[in-house]
Amino acid sequence: MYNIGVLLLLVLVSLSACKDSNNSEGKMDNENISSRLRQIKPLEIEKLDSLSNEIVINSREDSKQLVKILHSENKDEVKKASMVLQSMGDLAITPLMDSLDRNNPDNYAWEMDIILSLQLKNRTKIIKEINSMLLDTRTLKGPDLKGVVEEKPVQRRICDQAYLMLRKLLALQEDEESLMTNERLFLDMMVKQRDEEIQRLKTSGEWISLSEKMMDEGEF
Repeated sequence: MYNIGVLLLLVLVSLSACKDSNNSEGKMDNENISSRLRQIKPLEIEKLDSLSNEIVINSREDSKQLVKILHSENKDEVKKASMVLQSMGDLAITPLMDSLDRNNPDNYAWEMDIILSLQLKNRTKIIKEINSMLLDTRTLKGPDLKGVVEEKPVQRRICDQAYLMLRKLLALQEDEESLMTNERLFLDMMVKQRDEEIQRLKTSGEWISLSEKMMDEGEF
């Protein structure tokens, strides 16, 4: 009886120690990124990249396991993995893209359809947020310029930046050069003119060439 009692006591102590160890380990994991980040200087790019890659790998590990199950032969497990992946949102996009079942036409088309659906949900959220920014006229802090500056940067507002972001996202007919030209012309406008252009966009939903608009109005 004595030996059994001692054995039970040792087991309980061991279990308690394991629990404390797991809690401590979990706490260290939560604090690990913050503590490691504090030890890296802003110009230590390689260390920052290394930390970033490590975070990405760890964060995608579970998603990769789910994708492996998705490509398994167990139909019940495949169905459950599919449901979980679809509920994960953008966390599932990269693991699915990296492991597309291109050899199976049905799986290939279905997986790309899921990826597109998840991406469009993100796009919708982004557009909704940027549209709300079009109403925000708060001024942004410009870059901290030192020394002699030939040309002072244009002071931007949140709504100005939102207009430019929305143009990059939705004006699909414009190439990079056109986007840069329209950005420059927009920022060169007076505040009142920028407000009018933002209002025109909100009303019509159409993107126009600002250079052509200015030529038509005789501003060039």
